[in-house]
Amino acid sequence: MMKLLVFGVTGFIGSRAARQLVGDGHEVYGFLRNKSGAKLDGLAGTVRGDLLDPQSVEDAIRTLKPEGVLFAAGERYPSGRVNNRYLELMQRSRVEGTRNALEAIVKLGLDACFVSVSGALAYKRHQAYKGEIRASLSREVDEIDGSTWFGDTLLKWEGVTQSYVNRGVNASIIRLGAVYGWGGVWRERFFEPMLRHSRTFVPGNGRISVSFVHVDDVARAISYIFKRCSPGEVYNVVDDEPVELRVFLEEAAKTFGAPPPLYVPLILARISFGAAYRLIAPSFTLSQAVSNEKIKKLGFEFRYPTYREGLQQVKKEADREIQEKQVIQT
Repeated sequence: MMKLLVFGVTGFIGSRAARQLVGDGHEVYGFLRNKSGAKLDGLAGTVRGDLLDPQSVEDAIRTLKPEGVLFAAGERYPSGRVNNRYLELMQRSRVEGTRNALEAIVKLGLDACFVSVSGALAYKRHQAYKGEIRASLSREVDEIDGSTWFGDTLLKWEGVTQSYVNRGVNASIIRLGAVYGWGGVWRERFFEPMLRHSRTFVPGNGRISVSFVHVDDVARAISYIFKRCSPGEVYNVVDDEPVELRVFLEEAAKTFGAPPPLYVPLILARISFGAAYRLIAPSFTLSQAVSNEKIKKLGFEFRYPTYREGLQQVKKEADREIQEKQVIQT
C-alpha cells in the first residue's frame, strides 16, 4: 500500500477518490486550502496551502514525501453565472497547480506516481453518435479540439503533465466522461430538482450523444491506475454506452419521479450564464462518444457499465441521505 496525497480532496471527484483509496488500504492525506474548514473522515491527515503558491505546494510535498499524488483539483465548474476572470482562474488552477505539484516532485527527487484527472469530452468530432461502429468512438490517440475553452484548457493542462514525463516523472492521465452521481453540478442542476419532482430546463434540444461515467467508477479507476502507474499513459474513463443527452435526462427524471425536462433555446443559456456559456455551449451542442477499450484491456471492470445502473445508484444515495437526515431530526 502507498502513502498518497490528494489535491482536490474536498471536491466531488477528489473526495470520492480519497474514500476509495482509504478503503483500498492506502494511507491518504488531503491538501486543503489554508482557509478551508473541511474535515474528512478516514484521512491519515491533511496539509494546508495554496495551489497557486509553488512554495506552499512544495512545503506540503516535502512534509509528507508521498509515494503517489492525485491531482483532482481546480476551481469548480460553475452551476450559475460567472465572468471571464473566473474562467481564467479555473484554467490557471488546473494548469499552474499541476505544474507546481510536479515541479515539487522533481525538485525533491521523489519517486512518486502522479495521476492527474482530465477530460474525455473534448475530442475533435462533430457528428452525433447514432449507431456508429465501435471503431468510430474517440480514442486516447485522437486529436483534442482546442477551439473550445474546455479543449484549450485540456491541451495546456495535459501538456504540463507530459512535459514532466519527459523529465522522468512517472505520471498518468485519466480522461473522464461526464461524471455524474449524488453530488457536484449534476446533483445541483438536475438531480435535486428532480428529487423535488420539479421540471428541469436543458439548453438546446438534447439530441447530442455523451459518454457518461458514475463518480464511483471514476474513484475505482483512479485507485486501479495507482497500482499500475505507467509514465505518459492516458486512459479514457467512460462507461460502455454513449447515450443521447435527452435519453439520459429523461431516464433520470423517470427514476426520481419527476416530469420530463424542458428543452430551451441556447440563447437563454447565453443570457443566464454569462461567460460560463463558453463552457455550456459545447457541452450541449457537440456529441462526444468515447471508447473505454484501453482501460478495460488493462483489466478494469465498471461497476455501472451504463447510465441505467448508475442512475439507480444515484437514487439510492439520495434516498439514503434523506433517511439519515430524518433520523437526525427525530
